[in-house]
This record gives sequence, structure tokens and C-alpha cells, in this order.
Amino acid sequence: MRRTLFPLVLVFSLLVSLLITGCTTSGGKEFSDDFSRSPIYYTVERGTGYLRWAPQEGATEYTVRRSMTRYGRFETVAQTSECTYVSEDPFAYYEVTAQKDGKTLPVGLACAFGEHTLVVGPNDDMTAVQAHIDAVHARLEHGYDGQFSSERFALLLLPGDYPLTVKVGYYTSVCGLGASPEDVTVDRIYVSNEVLSDENATCTFWRSIENITVREDAVWAVSQATSLRRMNFLGDLKLSYSGWSSGGFLANSRVAGSVDPGSQQQWLSRNDEWTRWTRGDSHNFVFSGCKGGMPQDGWTENTTRVTILTETERMAEKPYLIYEKSRGYGVVVPAVKEYTSGVDWENTGKFLPLSEFRIAAEEDTASALNEALLSGEHLLFPAGQYALEAPLAVTLSDTVVLGMGYPTLKTTEENLDCAVRLADVGGIRLAAVLVDANTTRTLVEVGRAGSHVNHSKNPTLLSDLFLRIGGAENRHTEVDTALAIYSDDVLGDNFWVWRADHSEGVQWEDLTYTDEKGPHTLFGNPVRTGVLVEGDHVSLYGLMVEHCEGYQTDWRGQDGLTVMYQSETPYEVPAQEKWMSENGKNGCASYRVEGGVALHRAYGIGIYLVNFGTVNLASAIEAPAGQGIKLHHLVVCDFTQSYGATISHVVNDVGGGVGPNSFRSLIEDFPAN
Repeated sequence: MRRTLFPLVLVFSLLVSLLITGCTTSGGKEFSDDFSRSPIYYTVERGTGYLRWAPQEGATEYTVRRSMTRYGRFETVAQTSECTYVSEDPFAYYEVTAQKDGKTLPVGLACAFGEHTLVVGPNDDMTAVQAHIDAVHARLEHGYDGQFSSERFALLLLPGDYPLTVKVGYYTSVCGLGASPEDVTVDRIYVSNEVLSDENATCTFWRSIENITVREDAVWAVSQATSLRRMNFLGDLKLSYSGWSSGGFLANSRVAGSVDPGSQQQWLSRNDEWTRWTRGDSHNFVFSGCKGGMPQDGWTENTTRVTILTETERMAEKPYLIYEKSRGYGVVVPAVKEYTSGVDWENTGKFLPLSEFRIAAEEDTASALNEALLSGEHLLFPAGQYALEAPLAVTLSDTVVLGMGYPTLKTTEENLDCAVRLADVGGIRLAAVLVDANTTRTLVEVGRAGSHVNHSKNPTLLSDLFLRIGGAENRHTEVDTALAIYSDDVLGDNFWVWRADHSEGVQWEDLTYTDEKGPHTLFGNPVRTGVLVEGDHVSLYGLMVEHCEGYQTDWRGQDGLTVMYQSETPYEVPAQEKWMSENGKNGCASYRVEGGVALHRAYGIGIYLVNFGTVNLASAIEAPAGQGIKLHHLVVCDFTQSYGATISHVVNDVGGGVGPNSFRSLIEDFPAN
């Protein structure tokens, strides 16, 4: 069971540790702030906050002050000679000062959400709030290197109106805490156009906004691992600057004006509304359950490449954090709905008080987190980095694991098994986390191989799930299968499974060479399979899988559904003999439906050849050709035509190839009608 109000031995050992380290912490995390000269420690235990700090030499009394927000008005809640304070308002900010020799000295500032989360209210000092947002953005959005920063940031806006420019950099989530997107309004949002040169947004990853109204016209020029959810745009929305872009995902959102996709190569829009979508001439635009002026549904070289599904067959929206005066903080878990179109901003799901969540701390072990999960608590990961020495095991049905601020879960060297494992039970929600590889068998597993329990009435949902292998540093990373879905009836909504293709540690295999300075090793990041689906009746919306060395998506379950698929081939295949499929063909198909599958549907599949060599991929897609197979709107493109790599066919031996003399090849339906 979880520990109760700190025993004397724990308090003594904790304070000794804090005195030795001399750092300020919040929920166990270092908290750099104006009050960082002395240690303070804050934990939340089932809805009660425990604040403790090291004794200050010569102090006669301590004052504890509280505010809902970092830059709001603090009020005194306690004056004490003790070095502890117990609060029934656990999710506020707490400031502690000491009285010594007639002077007031700072001790510390703490918040349950940790140092990487900023909570803002409408009556705060907006000059200070804007300065804080700008400072974090300047650190995170410093060009190419920002992609692999270790910093994370979550901005939480209480209901109200804000004269702010919300700058959204790498690893940043912005969340409105109202019951409706109309409860939180900001002037404008900003995504930098200087991540790469020439306003190129193809590396503008890892950022999200949800549940907010934006007053002015907006530009959201992004690529993978991004999301806009429950958004209310009062003007127009542009999805690119003048350079290339390669996103993206928009769901349950309304745009009063028009949406201009600009240079976007592909995009999934699900359950959105707008006045007009202006273009449809890129590679792969997919619309599911959207309302408003649409581009023409079509799949030809000279007109549009657009796929329109008038309804979303089955989906539950991502869980989201809100604040209400009557109930306080809580997480809304939307219900599963079928055959829907347009936005749904009604809070028709379950409200879970935040007191039922374990608020993770960066120094928490997987063992401690698993103990909390097993005791029936849900889990909230604030912005930060979390090392998992064993798999995070979600074993109870209807458990919610929710992140904010791109919390990053990474296995340690002793964990060769898995990062996150979901049991074969119903109703689990795993949302808004980034899983970063070390060397493990899998990163995320759902269910167990060979099990086919019927979860149709209470499916598991995976939302905004992003998996990364390599790129952050020059070290060996390796994964057999990044995401394995064994459970039946799983729903998925916005993925990026990325075997990194640039920066450090991104070789096909470890490469050692010697120069005048001695031997050097460039480490590899091999990934055999990106996504394995063995469960039946699995539906995945917005599936993006890139650069894996084997099958990037390997679908073996019956009655599967994919709505919008995006994939790039591996960049740096050293030789053809190192890239062969298990059936002896050149290369490994990006999207494979196993031969024994009788029922499978996919809409809007885009696969891009990006290989700086002369290797061949025989078929971008492999699938049986039975009556129960329906693949609709398929495209392959060659993004590196000058290097000589080729794809021979789109599906099996059907469809023209791409290579130095052919940029794009299209198939409207497979099997042909």
C-alpha cells in the first residue's frame, strides 16, 4: 500500500537527504525558482498535500502561503514553528518563508505538478506569465538542437480570458482547463518558422494544444507527433508557412473561417468543422466525420488526393484535465461513440477527481508507480523525464494513464523487457506520452499474445502515443517491436512510431572507424517492426510509422481498420542483402496485411521512398486479395529521386513503381473493383 502521513523515520531521513543535496524540489523534482536557495519537498497522497522543508538555522517561525497559480495572489494559510504543513488543497502552489532576526527569508516554492508545469489564472500578472512562456520557448525552440532537448513544459490555463501569445515549442503541451473550449480564450498561438531554414516545418515535432479558443488567425505549421484537440478557432487556420511541412492531426475542433493546409504532405482531420478547406492537391489528406466545405474526394494525379469518410465509425476522445470550482481538478474520460460527425464538446464521459490519481515524480521507480496502479489509483505524468527499471504495468480495467507536457518514459539499462505493458482488460486509457527507447524487446504492449477476450463494450484507447528509437545521443538503442497490440477491440488515435533518421545514434547498425584521433563508433538504432497488430477488430486513426528495418506495420489480426497511414522507408540501408523480407523479396513492405487475414480495411495510405542509396523495395504494401480486403486510396512517392532507389509496385505486384523517372504512383482501390 501507499505510505501514509510521513513516519518520523522517513521525515528524518528525508530532511537529512535534502540538507545534503541543498536543492529545492516539488513532488520530488528539482524546482528552480526565486525560492531555490533552500530545500522544500511536496507530495500528494490521495488528495492530501504534504509539504515539508529543512529547518533553517536561527528561524523562529515559518509562514506558508498559497495560490492557485504561480503568478497569482498568495494568501497566508499557516504560521508554524514546525517544518511541515498538511493541505486539503493539494494542487495549489505553496510558498514557504522563514522569520529570522526580524527578517523574512525565502525557503521554497512547490506545486504538485512540478517545476516544468505552469498553472495560470485570468487574474495573474500577465506580464510575468508572458515572460515565463517566452523564456521557456526560447530555450526549447533553438533550431535543430531543440528537437532533442531534455526539457519538457506544460502550460495549464484555468477558465478565463488571456491577452497572451501562447508560444508552443518542442515538448510543449498547452491545455485549457475549462469544461468547454469556449471557457478559455487566448489572443493568439505561435509556432516558430525558424526551426529549419526556409520556413521548413518537417522537423517541427512534439507539441500540442487542446481545449482552447483562439481569437486571432492562427498558423500551426507542424509535422509528426503533434495534435490539436477540442480547439475553437475564431478566425482562419493555416497549417504551414512557405516551406515544406509534413503533419499532422486535428480532432474535435471548430474553425470559424477556412483551413489552408498549404504545403502539408498529409493530414488527418477527424470530427472537425470549418467553413472551407482550401486545397486537396498534396499526397494524402484524409477526413473522417468532418463538416463544412470540403475539397473534392478524388484520387488522381491531376486533381485531388483526398479521402472522405462521412462518419467516424468508432472512437473515444482523449481524456483531458479540467478545473471546476465545485469539484476542483479532475480528468474527464469521454465515452466511446459510434458513427459520429462534427465536434462533440459535451462532457458526457466520466469525471475522475484528481485525488484518485498518483501524480508521478521524476525520481519515482516503476515499482512505486506499479504499486500505486495496483492499489487502484490512476496515473498522471506531469512534464518531465521518467526512468523505468521495469515495465510500467497497468493491470486493472478502466485505469487512466495520462501525460501532459510530453512526459518521456525511458527504460533503464537493466530493463530489457518493455516500457509500458497494458493487461488484457477493458477500458484502459493511455494518452499523451512519449516513450523513448533504450534497448528493449518492446516499448508498449497491449494485452497478451494469443488472447482474444471480447472488449467490444469497453475497449482500450491509445491517444497521442509517440514512440522514439534513437536520435537523442550517440549510443546504441534497439527494439524488436516498438508497439505490439494483442488485445481485441483496441482503438487508437494519433501515433508516431519513429526510428530516428537524423541526429545521433541513427545508423543501420553500429559502425566503427578510425581516423587520426583514434577509433570512433557511430551507434545504430535497429528496429525490426514498428507496429504489430495481432488483436482482432482493432481500429487505428492517424498511424505514422517511419524508418523501421523490417515491416513497419505488420497486421495479423482480423477485421482491422486504418484511417490515414503515413510512412517513410529507412534512409540508410547499407546494401540490398541487408534489407530483404521473410518471403525473399527486396525490402520489407511498409504496410503488410498477413496472408491469412480475411477482413481488413484501410483508407488513405501514403508511403514515401526516402533512401540515399540504390536499393529496391519490391512492394510498398503487401496484402491478400480476398473479398474481405478493402484498401482505398494508396499512394507511394519517391522523395530522393536523384539517389537511384526504387519501389517496384504499390501493392504486391500491382501499380506502377517510383524512382528516378517517376515521382508518384497511385492506386484507387485494391483489390480493384
